[in-house]
Amino acid sequence: MKKRQRYITYISIPVLLVLAIIIYNSFYSEVKMGNGDISSGSKGEKSKKGGGDKRSLPVSVYIADLQRSEDGLTLPGTLIARERVEMASELSGRVVSINFKEGQYVRRGEVLVKLNDDELQAQLLRAEYQHTLLSEKLERQKILLSKEAVSREDYDQVSTEFNVLKQDIEQLKIKIEKMKIRAPFDGVIGFRNISLGAMLVQNSKVATIVDVAHMILEFSIPEKYVRNKLIGTTVNFTVEGMSEPFHAQVYAMDPEVDVKTRTLMLRARFDNSRGLLRPGMYAKVSISSQKNALSVYVPNQAVVSGVKGHSVWLLRDGKATMVQVRTGLRTVDMMEIISGIEKGDTVITTGLMQLREGNSITPTNLKSE
Repeated sequence: MKKRQRYITYISIPVLLVLAIIIYNSFYSEVKMGNGDISSGSKGEKSKKGGGDKRSLPVSVYIADLQRSEDGLTLPGTLIARERVEMASELSGRVVSINFKEGQYVRRGEVLVKLNDDELQAQLLRAEYQHTLLSEKLERQKILLSKEAVSREDYDQVSTEFNVLKQDIEQLKIKIEKMKIRAPFDGVIGFRNISLGAMLVQNSKVATIVDVAHMILEFSIPEKYVRNKLIGTTVNFTVEGMSEPFHAQVYAMDPEVDVKTRTLMLRARFDNSRGLLRPGMYAKVSISSQKNALSVYVPNQAVVSGVKGHSVWLLRDGKATMVQVRTGLRTVDMMEIISGIEKGDTVITTGLMQLREGNSITPTNLKSE
């Protein structure tokens, strides 16, 4: 009996091992197939999501159209002084007097600063004494020469000494005059850079003097107006804080166009005898332009400024495309486009920071402003 049980045990162990292996392999195959389906499903979903990333960006657009230019151009300008000089000392010396106050109006020729000239004055006095003696000696030599009592050579030597001394006296007088710093023209003197008793060296800056009664208005116009006859015309301008309009007459035009801004500099004279304005003030200049001229205009916000100049984003075949443009007159809301786009082009006006070349675009409006 024990042998029979032992025999059955020996036979059942291998059978159980075989059954366990079959069941394990069957279960592992089902799990692997299930995982493969899951992976396939995940890839499919990702693929669908990847396709969904190419979304169309909603933006506002503007249909470029021709508009008539305004009769008046409004341009930025700057007021500058007709004359402005930084006064400096031509010679070295110690300051012995300062004859002006900061911000004071001074007249041409007034002595503003005086340097110590005692040594030069002493040299001049000595030279004048010698001049008197040589003058008398020259007269005696002249009389003796007429009587042939002296040679021509002796007379010429005294005459030369006399003329050289005369030139030395003139040089000393010039140096003494240069020890006085005078106002070169009528104007207002600014802050002083010296003190009483200070030792000035050559070219030491003393103060700045500005002619505020006669001023110049500088402004630039787009190069398209270069053929307009502007010399001699009167322009109007206003400044911040004053409602009163001012007038200036154009007298000069720069012969060259600025290649960076494509503008031409003009200058106009302005009489500021009332003293209302100051050099350096910003001015809004209005000038007459060519009437009834048609140009392409786009909203100001559509124009993007960059290192290479100005550009705009266009909608072409449902895609965003950037093009370089040349701009002209700018109004409160619109910008004139000289070249780069044409009438009928669809210009993108919103979402410019999000745009990339080739982005899909969906316009949310199609009306022309």
